[in-house]
Amino acid sequence: MCSNVKSFEVGLLVHPAVMFMNSNKSEGNLRRIIQENRMKCSVAGIALMNETIVNKGPGRDIDRDAVNMLITQLITGQYDTVVVENMSDITEDESDLEEFMYDAANIGVGFFELSTMQYHIYDTTTCPADKERPIWGGGKSC
Repeated sequence: MCSNVKSFEVGLLVHPAVMFMNSNKSEGNLRRIIQENRMKCSVAGIALMNETIVNKGPGRDIDRDAVNMLITQLITGQYDTVVVENMSDITEDESDLEEFMYDAANIGVGFFELSTMQYHIYDTTTCPADKERPIWGGGKSC
């Protein structure tokens, strides 16, 4: 996992969440998987809402359309959590994942990983003062 990412078990707080998944399964199978994941999330205090973003393409690049749709949803402020089966569903590149998690943390969004049942959020307090990067909603980092 990324160097500045803190992982912990979630408690009784309810986090409104959007699910992001990579899958080429049929619509019926996706609905079944989402329902199963909704139950897993509820045990951990995650309220998996009705929106799920599914990447059906073969690529796993951070710039793909599904990730851009996810970013658009997160900017609305409706969600404070993204649910994924594995963090690598977002991208397999650790540097890209760290950048993505950094940007998400700057708008108050963390990640719930179903495979580990852990909540991950980038720790922006340890960011070097000279490292300024734009975030999705505008503004400066650290």
